[in-house]
Amino acid sequence: MINLDNYNAELAEEKTLDEENNDDEQYEKVTFQYDPDKINITTRQPTIEQLLRRIDEAALDLAPDFQRQANIWNLDAKSKLIESLLIRIPLPAFYIDATNDDKWVVVDGLQRLSALKHFVSDKSEDRLKLSGLEYLTNLNGKTYDELELRYQRRILETQPTVYLIEKGTPTEVKYNIFKRINTGGVGLSNQELRHALNPGKANKFLRELASSSEFIQVIPLSESKKKRMDDREFIVGYLAFLLTSYKDYKENSRDVFLSEALSKINDLNDAELIKIKEKFKTAMLVAYDIFGENAFRKISDKNTRKFPVNKSLF
Repeated sequence: MINLDNYNAELAEEKTLDEENNDDEQYEKVTFQYDPDKINITTRQPTIEQLLRRIDEAALDLAPDFQRQANIWNLDAKSKLIESLLIRIPLPAFYIDATNDDKWVVVDGLQRLSALKHFVSDKSEDRLKLSGLEYLTNLNGKTYDELELRYQRRILETQPTVYLIEKGTPTEVKYNIFKRINTGGVGLSNQELRHALNPGKANKFLRELASSSEFIQVIPLSESKKKRMDDREFIVGYLAFLLTSYKDYKENSRDVFLSEALSKINDLNDAELIKIKEKFKTAMLVAYDIFGENAFRKISDKNTRKFPVNKSLF
């Protein structure tokens, strides 16, 4: 039998955590002013073949480390995308961060590109076989290589609209563009956006610190919170103030402040990263030794329940 008191208490704590996270999201709203002339977005119509070639050459990043990972559509959803191309239904536009011409990053369209790669480029035993088609039912069960050449060409020669965020667009503007694009469904968290905007060693370094036993002992987050990169956001806050004086922190600019910290980490050498890692782990151990399970939490005078960890305190 379910203990309703415990169940209600758990719901109350989850609600508190959600409210606290909502406060953080509002606290991080971007309120800066910027020159609209600095926004540089161009429109192109490359072929699907050209986009897939960029993926194969690692010049178009599908962000495999991104927790809101690629390739999460089921087989029928992927198949219906392919069917749309075959019957000439236009694809929605793609948004791509092209500020680094050697490594484009997908802003919007990750699942569609992943599905195309799975069908056209994957030659493994797990390659996509079409299923659940509504119109071209005779193609169910076929792989890309089993399609007639006219169908293969139709896929490869399709020219979707691609919006490229070009070099020169300020980081804070790119962040705002990411925010505006990702408003439907379950939107990306602030840290997921930072992660996508700052590819490189910083993201790997954050993952390493977030998986350390010293951090997990102090900040025991649920798997759902980890998938939204809450753990990494805690760590970015620590690193930002470690690398930059608090005097340089400007009101209502937390997003930019944290994004700049990731950019700085990308420029550090291995020896510097090792020193930071040691300092971070020591800080976590000291915090736990002093405060125990109450580290970075509000303390209740009633001691009836434990408050969630607080990003501002961290």
